[in-house]
Amino acid sequence: MKRTQIQDFEKIEQAKDLEDLVKDKRVGKRANKKKANRRNRHYGKDLLRHLKEHIQRTDDTV
Repeated sequence: MKRTQIQDFEKIEQAKDLEDLVKDKRVGKRANKKKANRRNRHYGKDLLRHLKEHIQRTDDTV
């Protein structure tokens, strides 16, 4: 399984897509579930930040 890529923000069309995209390749190797959830939140925030920046850039060009 591949880790979540930053370029995957382009695949987000609806909010539920974010949960499907965020994958932790080390899910079984984390010390506990809390740390895995924290890592996934980090990935999700990165994707949303890049999506927001992309939307702002495209709005600025219009």
